[in-house]
Amino acid sequence: MKAAFAGLLFSIVMVHATSVWERSPWDTSPVQENPDNTGNSQAAAPDSFTDPRDNQVYKTITVGGQTWLAENLNYEDKQSACYNKKPHCKKDGRLYTWHHAQRVCPPGTRLPTVAEWEKALYSDQFAETLSFSGYRFYNGDFYDYAMTGAYWTADEKEDYASYAYFFKYKFGDWKKEAFYKEQGSSIRCIVGSSESVGANKWGDQ
Repeated sequence: MKAAFAGLLFSIVMVHATSVWERSPWDTSPVQENPDNTGNSQAAAPDSFTDPRDNQVYKTITVGGQTWLAENLNYEDKQSACYNKKPHCKKDGRLYTWHHAQRVCPPGTRLPTVAEWEKALYSDQFAETLSFSGYRFYNGDFYDYAMTGAYWTADEKEDYASYAYFFKYKFGDWKKEAFYKEQGSSIRCIVGSSESVGANKWGDQ
C-alpha cells in the first residue's frame, strides 16, 4: 500500500512539475517555460516582439542593423486615443502626444530619433509598413485618416519649446515636420535601450 501511494505521489509531482526546483532529479528533459501558467510553452515568433504589459504581439522589421516594430503601437491607457472610433486601433494603433510618446514604448524599446527615421526611410520595405492613420489636432479634433500618416520622433524643434519633430506623409513622400507636442500622432518603437536618446530625457510629465 505504501509503495503504491509513493508511486502515485511521484506521478503527481512529475505531471505538475513546472520548474527545475519542482521536477524529479531523474527527469532530464528540457525545462518548459510556461509564462501564462496554461501549460503551453510560448515560443516567440522569429520576427515579432511581445509587449509584456498587455501581451500584444507586433511584427518587426530590421533596417540598417536596427529592429523596429513593423506595426503602430496600440498600447491602451487614459492618455491615448483611437482615431474617432475604437475599431481603428486594431488596424492602425493608437495616437499619443509627444510627451506621452517619450515613455509609452514597451520595455526594451524606445522612440526613434530623427536620424534613425531618416535612415530607415531609405528602405522601401520599411516605408511600406507605415500607415495613413491620420492624427489628432491639439484641440481634440481628428483629421486626414487614409490620407496622412504622422509619426513622432524623440527630438524637439530646437527654437520652439512647444514643438517636436514628426515624420508626415505629404505629396507622395515622408518628410520631417514639427508641430505642437499636444498633437496626437502614431508611434513606431525601435528595439533597444528603453532610455530616450533624443535631445532631452523625459520622465512623467
